Amino acid sequence: MSNVIAFKVPMQKNMSIRVEECDDDHVYDLVHFHEECQLTCIVEGSGYLLAGSETYSFEPGEVYLFGSNLPHGFKTEDKIEADDMGSGARRISIFFNRNVFESLFEQNPETSTIKNLLDNASLGYKLGAGNSPEILSKIRRLRNMDDFDKVLELLDILDFISNGNQGDYLSAREEIEADLVDEDIHMINEVFAYTESNFKERISLADVAGHFKMTPPTFSRFFKSRTQKTYIQFLIELRITKACEFIRAGTHNTTESCFNSGFTNISSFHRHFKTIKGMTPTEYKLRVSSNFN
Repeated sequence: MSNVIAFKVPMQKNMSIRVEECDDDHVYDLVHFHEECQLTCIVEGSGYLLAGSETYSFEPGEVYLFGSNLPHGFKTEDKIEADDMGSGARRISIFFNRNVFESLFEQNPETSTIKNLLDNASLGYKLGAGNSPEILSKIRRLRNMDDFDKVLELLDILDFISNGNQGDYLSAREEIEADLVDEDIHMINEVFAYTESNFKERISLADVAGHFKMTPPTFSRFFKSRTQKTYIQFLIELRITKACEFIRAGTHNTTESCFNSGFTNISSFHRHFKTIKGMTPTEYKLRVSSNFN
């Protein structure tokens, strides 16, 4: 499987769950693998899925679970054909680190069905169709949660799947390649660490590319192919996450959170905050305050 790409889910420090929604303009269709588990709902669009060494067709309403390092890739039908059918590509995915739950599995026998589900997810799993709408609803609800609530909701989703779903495995155990490695992932990890350490500073694309001894175009292609994001998108998301941490801690007002998270312009901060969090910084602060009252 020489064309499989090592992918790095853009998890930030102290983050164990990430929700991504992609559409026609953001579809990543390269066959890839990553250390995180992935739960994906097909909202719109059809095409082909490669999982392990097998190929399947997929349709709207289907839900898939991929374990750590399972090669997979969704290939959506030609966009012109999709337009003719009146539907483009859209899917929602949860990425999560299984190791976050290991101590829970060890100490609580009540979680045994979830543990078994994730143990077998290394083969890939297509969920039965009957519960797809409820799973999609739960995933959308999770997307708007913060921190611990998001972990609890993910556990609820996995428990729901493990106790009430009959599905099909996608690969045979002997087909899984255990030796998939990629040195470029070490470089991406270094880029993440560099950004975490310098997010308060002015960082240009030329700065970070030069730090890693690449030209800006080469670095941009490298980062996008491994993360499905531009570096600037990743940097903005990291800064918004840091601003949220400052607001929740109660040590910064929204203006201080703006400048301490690396933004230099209030209007730009508000615009990006609203795009990423779905609310203004002030609304976010009020919501956080109400949760503690």
